[in-house]
Amino acid sequence: MSMHAHVFRQLLIGAIAVSAVFVSGAHLYAQSKPQVREGFWITVGAGGGTFGCDDCDDREGGGTAQIALGGSLSQRLQLGASINAWSKETDGVTFTQSGVMALVKFYPSATGGFFVQGGLGVGRLEASSGRITVSEDGGSAILGLGYDWRVARNFSITPFLNGVAGSFDGNGANFNQLGISLTWH
Repeated sequence: MSMHAHVFRQLLIGAIAVSAVFVSGAHLYAQSKPQVREGFWITVGAGGGTFGCDDCDDREGGGTAQIALGGSLSQRLQLGASINAWSKETDGVTFTQSGVMALVKFYPSATGGFFVQGGLGVGRLEASSGRITVSEDGGSAILGLGYDWRVARNFSITPFLNGVAGSFDGNGANFNQLGISLTWH
């Protein structure tokens, strides 16, 4: 098994375990805090993940962040925009991949917190050291899942797992994110 497959498998197992804990606890808690999705929403989160590219030998671990906002079309469908990024500093050089994407979130159950999301947009791959920055712009896509664990009527703690891919001048780069967001509905 390649290092990439091993790291992704470990992140996926962790995300499933975290989601299972949240889902089981949230099911009981949901009786007093119903899932209400209407109007504006915003989510801000952070976590960790790994970066890989077509020319990379190994995947690199680093920090990730996301911010997304939009509106609810129904109890099951939300539209918005998302900014997702991975970054790591090594030997004075900061490497970053980011994407700004239109986002669709779908909740299979109108009363549940589980969702899947996907979107397309633009991305950037960047290396910087001091005043020198080298970057390449390209296309970007996101595919992910999460669970809104309601802790108040308009507030959730949302564990998430995302995969973000980009194409930069014909070369592919990608990162995954496993983290926790704070979501206001």
